[in-house]
Amino acid sequence: MPETVFVAISGGVDSTYALMSLKAKGYLVVAAFMDLGLGYEALDEAKNVAFKIGVNLRIHRIADVFNQEVVDYFVRSYLEGKTPNPCAICNKRIKFGILKQLCFEEGADYFATGHYACLKEGRLFRAKDKEKDQSYFLSLVERKSFEKVIFPLCESFKKDVSNLLKDLVPAKESQEICFLKGEDYRNFLLKRVGERPGKFVDTSGKILGEHKGHFLFTIGQRRGLGITAGKPLYVVKIIPEENTVVLGSEEELYSNYMWVENINWFEKKEEPFKATVKIRHQHIPAPALVHPDGMVEFEEPQRAITPGQVACFYVNDQVIGAGFIDSPQKE
Repeated sequence: MPETVFVAISGGVDSTYALMSLKAKGYLVVAAFMDLGLGYEALDEAKNVAFKIGVNLRIHRIADVFNQEVVDYFVRSYLEGKTPNPCAICNKRIKFGILKQLCFEEGADYFATGHYACLKEGRLFRAKDKEKDQSYFLSLVERKSFEKVIFPLCESFKKDVSNLLKDLVPAKESQEICFLKGEDYRNFLLKRVGERPGKFVDTSGKILGEHKGHFLFTIGQRRGLGITAGKPLYVVKIIPEENTVVLGSEEELYSNYMWVENINWFEKKEEPFKATVKIRHQHIPAPALVHPDGMVEFEEPQRAITPGQVACFYVNDQVIGAGFIDSPQKE
């Protein structure tokens, strides 16, 4: 009897390819859809994919836990003066947490997703398609949660997958933050918490103007400040307890150091080690010395090191560990 693999699907190209490729390899495939209470369009697409490929579809209604674990975290992080990464939290707590658990309770032998990433002996690696690699978003998932997991797109390239399925699945990129549904995150936050007027100050403490809430800004931001000055100004620091946003020059955005907390180690190191470190989704991993206590020393100064974002440590293509940026430098 063939082994059963539950595949998390969204109705998009990548998860559909994962579904098809595993079925072609002889697995008994079941499609698993997370109903997050975000509307019927994605569910209809998932039903359509399951029907066309000829597999059973399981619908898991987990909107409540998603809102608690991901949406509330998103709002809370901004209120704390941080910039969150909801996709990384969703992977850790929802997809490879509750969804995987539910699938195994329903009889899965394996769990699969359409992520561009690789697993080798329980270790996480970057995908062959470096432009679409999603290991960064998976780096907070604990190693034990990757047991019995398959990433069918490890060796695949996005362009090939899209071309193969162009007549089966609409060619569209998934929304970066699904629950925003295309809405600007600032509007989303204002609806949740309302305006909380505060001050813009410069690095000497001089008041430069007013804003509607410190949570509407992120480190490195230049546009949308509403401040007229003789030179470009950037958000260089957010002080949530004072509802204050500090503005400064671009030079003040750079730092050689940062501290990372709550590190998820795939391979715990006892001594400092050289790695390339990624500090945001679009960041090119930069050479650094990583200390076991979470201090990171970059060889070259990095721009806009942002508290709340995920820092991922790579040695070659292997993820060694990842955690949350606490601050560019300990006070």
